[in-house]
Amino acid sequence: MKQPRLHWIIPVVAALFCCCTCARPALGQATNTGTVVGEVDDQSGAVIADASVTLSNASAGTKLTTSTNGTGKYIFQAVPPGTYDVIVTKSGFSTAKLTGLTVNVGSQATENVKMAVGSTAQTVEVQVMGTELQTLNSTVGQTISQEAIESLPSLNHDVNTFTALQPGVSPGGNVAGAVSDQNMFLLDGGNNSSDMDGNNTVYNTTAAFAGDPTGGQGTPPSGIMPTPSDSVDEVKVNTANQTADFDNSSGAQVEFVTPRGTNRWHGAAYEYYLDNGFNANSWDNNDNVPKTKIPQYHYSRFGGRAGGFFLPSMLGGRWYIFGFYEGFRYPQSTTIARIVPTDTLKAGTVYQNGTPYNMTTVDPRGLGIDPVVQQMWTKYEPAGNVGAVGTSAACSGFNTKYCDGFNTVGFKANMSLPLSSNNMTFRIDHSFNSKWNWFASYRYFKLKQFANKQYDIGGFFSGDKLGVPTSTAPRPLVPSFLVTGLTTNITANITNDFHYSYLRNFWQWGTNNAPPQIAGLGGAMEPFGESSGNALLPFNVDAQDIRTRFWDGQDHFFSDNVTMLKGNHLIQFGGQYQRNFDYHSRSDNGGGINFTTTYRMGEQSGTGVGGINMSDPVDGLQGGYPISTASVRLAAAVLGIVDQSQVAYTRSGDLSLNPPLTQAFDKDVIPYYNGYAS
Repeated sequence: MKQPRLHWIIPVVAALFCCCTCARPALGQATNTGTVVGEVDDQSGAVIADASVTLSNASAGTKLTTSTNGTGKYIFQAVPPGTYDVIVTKSGFSTAKLTGLTVNVGSQATENVKMAVGSTAQTVEVQVMGTELQTLNSTVGQTISQEAIESLPSLNHDVNTFTALQPGVSPGGNVAGAVSDQNMFLLDGGNNSSDMDGNNTVYNTTAAFAGDPTGGQGTPPSGIMPTPSDSVDEVKVNTANQTADFDNSSGAQVEFVTPRGTNRWHGAAYEYYLDNGFNANSWDNNDNVPKTKIPQYHYSRFGGRAGGFFLPSMLGGRWYIFGFYEGFRYPQSTTIARIVPTDTLKAGTVYQNGTPYNMTTVDPRGLGIDPVVQQMWTKYEPAGNVGAVGTSAACSGFNTKYCDGFNTVGFKANMSLPLSSNNMTFRIDHSFNSKWNWFASYRYFKLKQFANKQYDIGGFFSGDKLGVPTSTAPRPLVPSFLVTGLTTNITANITNDFHYSYLRNFWQWGTNNAPPQIAGLGGAMEPFGESSGNALLPFNVDAQDIRTRFWDGQDHFFSDNVTMLKGNHLIQFGGQYQRNFDYHSRSDNGGGINFTTTYRMGEQSGTGVGGINMSDPVDGLQGGYPISTASVRLAAAVLGIVDQSQVAYTRSGDLSLNPPLTQAFDKDVIPYYNGYAS
């Protein structure tokens, strides 16, 4: 009986020993609040027990009360960031008051108080002069205050900029040897991290976050929800030596706090406007004949915030409210460049070195241009607008491997890529009494944008016009975030802090995929092959640009922490539970094949496995085409000769083949548990 029992006891004892030795003997980091601790003594240094300690914030109208224990110690856990007064009273002693104490998110303030013998009607007031050392933990990090947030420049008005500016953090977000996708982003104590890539920079690099919409600065790591400067009160970036309650990842711990309302209504409004009306055009655009105009853009970022109180003296006290809104409008445009077939090529004439080639050698039966190819080119391909046909100017700025001025010419035009977003934040706070403090915050973000991935120059899709490039690649983002917290002072020396958050992360890559250009075809044609800028077709159908994906993540996060002051010891224990539901779908195989059928014609001289080498004497017709590679490709496109076709199929769980146009997908439920004690 003893031997099996030892097998059970030894691992448990070892685990407890590991927790006690590996976990730093430190007070855990509050993820959206701060901590105030101290000791109350008399003038001789003797500790004073049962002294009443009040922590008061006049601007927010909040008061927290506790009392010292038998060793004169006191603690305030889960204190909202702000400026406080510490008031200590005890019968037989004068009232001691410390003013101007700053409490920062994720930090500890130690204020020891000396009391003088006298009447409580007398008050001895002392101004707090500086910040105490962090004696309760050894976390390395930095707090960015509201004043710094308002004063320092940030990319796109977003405080994620400051994450990559901390000591020990690389510009890409790598922290102390850990890669950037190991960072954890906490918002009001809830989990705002991305399940997909950890840092939100792989799939959603967008101007609506802390990137640079004009290019050149990149996008620093961030949480799912954008955090504009006016929607954040403080930021704390912990880069090393995080406390025992933080073991979700090996990177940085980035904590954001939403402002709360105060006893006075306050607010602000702003707008940032930028355009390129005085910018120079590009060299390529100026070199075109006729000249292509500069793609005009301007953007406007505007918003406002307001906070105050409402419903006074209901359910124990005032209710405080904070609201924020930011809009972003960016009606940008860009210059697109494509090659298009000339009228002679549409008629079936292929030029070689400026001279019509005798197609008899490659078309001995005299079939001529494939009627399906000709129909697509005639109906959906616009005329070239770069220089005159038959001159080198007709291919100015284009790769002469694909553009020769006789068979193909350049087409350039500006394409609209509008981007707009709406960003809202709401927070409510209430103290039911001195022991129960509750808050909730909600954020919603909606981004509409179009990518320069798939676009239609031929008026093929409904609503599009011939010769007017139109993006068919929407990239919507619609995340939302709800978090609530309840702090309970169970006794003067025991505090419980509970948080729950729900994070919805939805984004989508949309396109029109690759429908057949002519009714009745089994797939889309690709004259000149898998190329977005050089294929002779009205809209590109290359897999890399037309693939569709979406991500729908829904995360429930629960966190509870208990802090106890026992004599000279601070004891904390708690844990987290997270349930991640992730639903991902995609139409491509992760490489170069999409789930829509495409027929490549004249892609290149050697197409690889499964393809036909049109210039090879064995593979090619009539012993191989006795013309140059470029002309071979043109001839193959004109004649409608398919050298390679491709389509991606998916299989079900039992490996049976799914019907065509079935996307690959996975749905996962991932539970996560975490417990600690220190």
